[in-house]
Amino acid sequence: MAGVRLWALALALSGAGAAGAEEGAPAPYADVHVHYNWNQAETLGPEEAVARLRAAGAVLAVVASSPPELALRLAEAGPGWVLALWSPYIDPLRRHAWHRVPGVLEAARAALASGRYAGIGEVHVVSGLGPRRDDPVLEGLLSLAVRHGVPFMIHTEASDYRFFLPLCRKWKRVRFLWAHAGGILPPEQVGRLLEACPNVWADLSARGPWHYGGLTAPDGSLRPGWRRVLLRFPDRFMIGTDPVYPGYQAHHWDRPDTGWDLLGRLARFHRGWLRDLPAEAARRMRFVNALAFFGVEGGAG
Repeated sequence: MAGVRLWALALALSGAGAAGAEEGAPAPYADVHVHYNWNQAETLGPEEAVARLRAAGAVLAVVASSPPELALRLAEAGPGWVLALWSPYIDPLRRHAWHRVPGVLEAARAALASGRYAGIGEVHVVSGLGPRRDDPVLEGLLSLAVRHGVPFMIHTEASDYRFFLPLCRKWKRVRFLWAHAGGILPPEQVGRLLEACPNVWADLSARGPWHYGGLTAPDGSLRPGWRRVLLRFPDRFMIGTDPVYPGYQAHHWDRPDTGWDLLGRLARFHRGWLRDLPAEAARRMRFVNALAFFGVEGGAG
């Protein structure tokens, strides 16, 4: 049912988006990596957050929150085009030990059974921090993704694509959305992973100069290595803003997170490098791939 609502909205926006582009409005895009965490919600209401997404040109927004209930507030404020993911960070103060928090799997089962969540994520599986790839809580979440037929957004910030490789090969029935395309990985390694695991798609959030970087040159143009891998897998990449700032101090307790103030800049960053690609490839990465991945039969823009 959510897919039908999104499909109708995408069709409705397609005409408005095309007209708006002629008048200088931002080209519509799908934002597959949004956060609305506790230290953002304390200063930014859900209606204002949704208004900012609209102003940035978003026609689809996929949001993950800590705690996960906050994502539902955005989905309720943007019915039919804002999708909530269920995050295992039910205790925001134990973000890096999420798999050790009692009740995670029970909460996940209830959340997905409710039908209010469109997937699971963002889930951090980070070398040196955990969890292990065979951790029973992680495997329980992956089993739930298979059972409910929903995507799984995974964050694997590791120095080699082979850290993620055993997991995506073992869980071939899971549709993974690879956050930040591996974060620190170069395009060649991203390409090797996508070749080895056809069940993995990648988002390019946080690849701007304010976080991981590497996607673009200092003048904002797309680097040649990335251009090659993007054109090799034009149906497997999506974009997102990941409005968390500063990125390396997530969930700081002494002040609000101000990432939402950068939303427009982050969206413009993606539109900038997308102009270096052929029009159809850019269109797919800007919104078509995301609509297909999340079960939307239609387009906008």
